[in-house]
Amino acid sequence: NFKNEGIAGCVVLYVGGMAELFQSSRDEERLYLSKRKGFIKLALREGVEVCPVYFFGNTSALSILKGSLLTYLSRKLQISVTIIWGRFGLPIPRDDKIMCVIGRPLGIPHIENPSDADVNKWHSKYCSEVKRIFD
Repeated sequence: NFKNEGIAGCVVLYVGGMAELFQSSRDEERLYLSKRKGFIKLALREGVEVCPVYFFGNTSALSILKGSLLTYLSRKLQISVTIIWGRFGLPIPRDDKIMCVIGRPLGIPHIENPSDADVNKWHSKYCSEVKRIFD
């Protein structure tokens, strides 16, 4: 239930997917948001708030084995197929600095059956706020 009060009503959705996994880099922060709209549609349907958050340095915490075969398998199987490692070559995050930046809540309205235009409007607002905190 998304409508509980306080911490019980808080949900964190990681908007990323395989593109972020296989195209991430320790040297560059990148986002792939243009086609990720389902979470906005869900928020509109439920009338719950969306507050953009970004973690700078997140991509340096773990390394990821990448390759075209792993990308192909992951897409075919619809799960991430890879090996991750960090500190001591284990799946333990490195002791790198990670900075959390929290944006402004968007003020999402409750729309039981949001149209594509509604979803696009609020997704655009989300992307603008993410860009603001990212820059």
